[in-house]
Amino acid sequence: MMHGNQRHIPDAAKQQWFVMSTHGMTLKAIAQVTGSSHQTVNRVLRLSQLTGSVVRKPLESGRPCLLTAQDVAYLISCVELTPDIFLSELQSALREVRDIEVSLATIEQTLHRHGLTHKHVCKICLCM
Repeated sequence: MMHGNQRHIPDAAKQQWFVMSTHGMTLKAIAQVTGSSHQTVNRVLRLSQLTGSVVRKPLESGRPCLLTAQDVAYLISCVELTPDIFLSELQSALREVRDIEVSLATIEQTLHRHGLTHKHVCKICLCM
């Protein structure tokens, strides 16, 4: 998604800017030769000085998953075998069979992430 007048600058071009700067070219000269803005060249070169890379790396977001792919497969197979199983029963099964302790919320969110939702129990009134 582009915002304003932004355009994608290939990593190789950014690396070339770094090489140009190490050979004595000024920011203004690099910007003129490459057709990029002075601010963009400055930002890339500053990033290379701070991090050693001309490309920003996204931060790891969130906490690592507690459940492995095998744990998730086990949960899904339990639900497929017993569709009316309770979350607390799944929690006990994980503890006993997979030797892992997770919260009910983790189990519910994991199942939801994999397309499984819980049923809603409702009363049926049979009035005649």
